[in-house]
Amino acid sequence: MNKDNNIKEPEKRAFLKGAGLSIAALLVGGLSMERYAVPKGRSVPVMDNFPLAILEDPNGNPITTSEVIEFAGASKTTKSSPILVFNYPLQDEPTFLIALRGIKITTPNTSPSSGFAPVPPGTDAPMDGIIYDSATNTSILAVSGICQHLGCVPPFLDYHPGQSVPFESQLIGYKLDGVGVQKWPDYGLIYCKCHGSQYNPVWGGRNLYNNGPAASPANHSLPQIMLATDSNDHIYAYGINSSNAVIRTHLKFPDGETHGAGVKNEDLTGGTAIRQSTRTTPTSLNKYSVTSLESVSPSSLDVNQSNGSIILYKTTVVSNENKDGLNWKGTF
Repeated sequence: MNKDNNIKEPEKRAFLKGAGLSIAALLVGGLSMERYAVPKGRSVPVMDNFPLAILEDPNGNPITTSEVIEFAGASKTTKSSPILVFNYPLQDEPTFLIALRGIKITTPNTSPSSGFAPVPPGTDAPMDGIIYDSATNTSILAVSGICQHLGCVPPFLDYHPGQSVPFESQLIGYKLDGVGVQKWPDYGLIYCKCHGSQYNPVWGGRNLYNNGPAASPANHSLPQIMLATDSNDHIYAYGINSSNAVIRTHLKFPDGETHGAGVKNEDLTGGTAIRQSTRTTPTSLNKYSVTSLESVSPSSLDVNQSNGSIILYKTTVVSNENKDGLNWKGTF
């Protein structure tokens, strides 16, 4: 007797569809590796240091933290969340912009690989380079959108919030109502449909997740892009967390050094520089450090300069949808 006859037709179609998508994702994963992990002219320096870049919407307007929270604020009970992506530090290098409601992402006291609970709001300062809005108890963070396994990018790599368990992750054992390693985390995961790599955004810059039913094929966290705001609440990117500074695109020696300030020059080789802005460089920026909220001069951020002057760049935040009058839909 054919065992397939015991499977209900809708379930059979869903499984075959999912398997087909997974196979397609595997193929695309290979293409992504060629496109992103082996850039043409990878050893050619693009700029001397990380760019200071203002984040804009598709119409060229600076975006604010309140708009990001309104557009993409996700909580434990969120069933879906728009994808927000901008290119940084170079063109064609997608970065996720994620807002998490009801949580304050702080520097963990223990390694995330062994599990840890985020520090309650008000107990510790937010993790360096993450924006924290105390009025709404929301953390805004940015991490590379290039999977650290074989270079897959959005939408194959995507953030799935607390009440949204992607079909592909269910195939490896995740359940919304599961317990232990089978439970989909409260705030969800950044999950790669190509090969099943998993990253926990609540862990900030150390986000590689191996606490689920299947180990993550990636062996390195998604690099955290550092964020700051100006007096108008506009958002800027100004570098990469040195604890996981290497974006997969720029690894000259994938089996060698994988993080730290010593590889900064490798991070800016190959690719195309993002566009320069015609706006005036802010005189000061507000950034969270591991101790407090600080007002700092952009020159103290060690950003790219020309003839002693800081160059202000710009990058466009796009989404897979429009929402609440914010027309941010674009391609990535």
